[in-house]
Amino acid sequence: MPSQLRRLSHRAVLLLFSLAAIVVRAHQPGLSTLFIDLGSNRISAQLIIAWQEIEGAVPLDGNGDRTLSDDEFSAARNRLTGLGESSISFESDGRMLSLKAPVEVRRDDVTGLRFNLVIEFPATKVLTIHSEIIHELQRGHRQIVTIRKSDGSTLGEAVLEQDRPTLDVPLAASGGTKLASPARDYFLLGIEHILAGWDHLAFLFGLLAVGGKLRDAVKIITSFTVAHSLTLALATFNWINIPSSVVEPIIAASIIYVGFENIVRKDFRKRWLLTFAFGLIHGCGFASVLRELGVGADGTGVARPLIFFNLGVEAGQLIIAAVMLPVIWKLKAAFPKRWIPVASAVLIAIGSYFLLDRVWPRPGQEAFISKTLLVRVDEIDERRNLSAM
Repeated sequence: MPSQLRRLSHRAVLLLFSLAAIVVRAHQPGLSTLFIDLGSNRISAQLIIAWQEIEGAVPLDGNGDRTLSDDEFSAARNRLTGLGESSISFESDGRMLSLKAPVEVRRDDVTGLRFNLVIEFPATKVLTIHSEIIHELQRGHRQIVTIRKSDGSTLGEAVLEQDRPTLDVPLAASGGTKLASPARDYFLLGIEHILAGWDHLAFLFGLLAVGGKLRDAVKIITSFTVAHSLTLALATFNWINIPSSVVEPIIAASIIYVGFENIVRKDFRKRWLLTFAFGLIHGCGFASVLRELGVGADGTGVARPLIFFNLGVEAGQLIIAAVMLPVIWKLKAAFPKRWIPVASAVLIAIGSYFLLDRVWPRPGQEAFISKTLLVRVDEIDERRNLSAM
């Protein structure tokens, strides 16, 4: 039985590395934003989306380095323009509306693309908006639509999905019709971001891996929450703007540091101070998601998306902590001498991979490392089976 347990543990460790190799890109929001401004005789529409989201429809990353260079963007401009022309359709009381000007495509921040469309706008009782592009995106993608009147005030907001790609906007009624708020979607985005953010999860795991009392864990999570909430707000309001090329490697380095500290430090009563310091950096990473969605751009509201996204992140953290802590307590009790060194070594290795990948990304390295590790797992199992015969 002990040999089977060691064998299972060895396989689990190698699979952890393989999983980290596959999910290097930890910030895939799966959302886009569509701003629609209703003028006197024209509709101005702005579609903002991360370039990775449309990679399946228009291949952009030609060299596979997971970044979009100016040359790659220029080479794909004509295809992007064609995609933009058919991305959104508008109907006025059942009549299809036409473009009044060529579609403009430009880069928006590091990972975002912005499509600018100008559409005719006759007198209309019911404006129908249909997202054509959403069918080209991955299942589960959501598109947040904000409709503004000619005076700049917000008429309403809604969320489009592949199962609900169409929105009818009554305009005849006095003052317009208020649409449902996407606050729930920002909340869910926060949860999804932390649950799919392997770098943030690894950092959180490293903080909790030493065990300790529930009170200590609450203090650590609270300090992390306060810190990243602060920088998340500052970055979203554009009061600070640290490039992701700086933030992402530091987040990876924080994972490595926590792993080493778990091994060399014996007293963790003041760990909440370290957590607060690194939480400031992680908050800048969270803010990049909202910036990619155009939150705060062109006068759009910031407070509500910020609050609900942050609440979602905290809810996700609490869910993870509630699952992690009982398992950590049991493993630490079962392996009092080995648990922290082994868990920290795995943490350091995963953090090192994230750091190297973000500083020196190489085409196709996720697939290579994943395949290499899985083959290594099978070789180890085969040798053990032979030796047991």
